[in-house]
Amino acid sequence: MGDTKHVLRSRVDLAAGAMARAFAEDPVMQWLFQGSEDPNHLLTQFMTLTGNRSVTIGHAYEPSGGQECAGAAFWVPPDSSMFTEEMGIEVFTMIAGAVGQARAEHVLGAIREATDFHPEEPHFYLATVGVDPAHRGLGLGAKLLQRVLRTCDDEQIVAYLESSNPRNISLYERAGFTTITEVRLPDGPTMRPMVRNPNSS
Repeated sequence: MGDTKHVLRSRVDLAAGAMARAFAEDPVMQWLFQGSEDPNHLLTQFMTLTGNRSVTIGHAYEPSGGQECAGAAFWVPPDSSMFTEEMGIEVFTMIAGAVGQARAEHVLGAIREATDFHPEEPHFYLATVGVDPAHRGLGLGAKLLQRVLRTCDDEQIVAYLESSNPRNISLYERAGFTTITEVRLPDGPTMRPMVRNPNSS
């Protein structure tokens, strides 16, 4: 596991910045923040919220080496959730302030429906993973995935994610994920829930 390390609370801002750059052209994020005067600022705020939550529940990771954060993966372990009620209110307030309450209700309602395909059994949920464009092509995305997927195999736990960008499907498939359905967001892009059964070897 030397390829990755836990994101420290003091480095969440660095990780959130790397994630915001990684998702700057993500179709779902662009749709989510459509109409905002400063979508990059909103994206950074959102990644900071998810990063802090992931650190709290113990499964925020970044590549090892160097002071710069090249990317991150924010995982949710079994029997936990990414969004607390308080965090959900904070996200809604943040988006409503940027795009209006009606659109915030519209987009967040659609996202909730698109992410309602979690396995019934206990599972690790990959909330988000991203690599700063300046550091792509080095295999960092795969390393960030494997940090938790090794645990999934060792403990025979299912993993689950929703892909927001078709460009990433091949990365997830190489890691053992398969698409279980496709969900077209209203007047927006397609999200693809994916599941991975643990390797038994």
